[in-house]
Amino acid sequence: MKYKEHIPGLLLAGVIALLSAYISMFHASFDALVISIIIGMIFNNLIGVRDIFIRGTDTAIGVLLPAGIALYGTQLSLAGVNASLFASIFLVFVMTFGLTVMLSRMFHLNARIAILLASGLSVCGASAIAIVSPLIAAKREDTSVSVLSVMMLGLIGMIFYPLLYDLVPFSKEEFTFIAGTTLPMIGQVKVAAGNVSPECVNSALQIKLVRVAFLVFLIPLAMVLSRKDEKRVVVPWFVVVFVLLSVLANSLKSLKDFLDLGRAAGTFCLSAGLAAIGLSVDFDTIVDEGLSPLGVILVSWLVVIIAIFLFRNIY
Repeated sequence: MKYKEHIPGLLLAGVIALLSAYISMFHASFDALVISIIIGMIFNNLIGVRDIFIRGTDTAIGVLLPAGIALYGTQLSLAGVNASLFASIFLVFVMTFGLTVMLSRMFHLNARIAILLASGLSVCGASAIAIVSPLIAAKREDTSVSVLSVMMLGLIGMIFYPLLYDLVPFSKEEFTFIAGTTLPMIGQVKVAAGNVSPECVNSALQIKLVRVAFLVFLIPLAMVLSRKDEKRVVVPWFVVVFVLLSVLANSLKSLKDFLDLGRAAGTFCLSAGLAAIGLSVDFDTIVDEGLSPLGVILVSWLVVIIAIFLFRNIY
């Protein structure tokens, strides 16, 4: 049976996803999706992926990654967010996304890397990149370099933010807003805010979760930008399911058990899909991009932080 040819690669991607989930439990800053793509790349470049795994890894990218995107809708929540806070977070999202795309073009990065970097930095790091990648037909190398660049910036921010709080006259409210709106991944927000004070964590995470909900805006934006020369944009099935599940997650709290299961399954599918991407990428292709992607988001990130600080102190 032909389906048996897919099993080895699917098992390998699944094992890496499970291993990544286990490693992520050791520290809040460890993101299972990032760990998956890194392990996949290390495995491919040190050991090599044999032909027996190729069909399965292609299936993981073509099936598990879209399934993970669809199930990620269960993680979106806008509960308890007031209108003024929502508007402020949305403004930072728009500024971060637009500035990153503009700088990417100035640094002569290709359009798909520009969208991936902007998505990861403005919303939710590796999760956003994993979700947007198949929507814009990004190359596997583009996805890998974007995930690694956003991860590196997040780690820098996680260390830098508590020091910034000691050096700059931030109020705790200002600090939590900056941490929640500019750090790419939830674990990084937890660590950075927790190093300032325990009460900062909940506020910063609430802001961060609103950013995750902006996937609803990010998905159509990324699709339109990547297909601006096409007369019509076809909406994939998994985007439709994503939107339906996000509506259910915010309207039917009685489905808590189902939503919890959906979150776990969605994270596993995204991790397995990213592991498969890592298993098909050579380090040489990442090196060829140089430090430009990291430089782009670093500049964008610093400009946004300064803009937030100036705006909140002037107005």
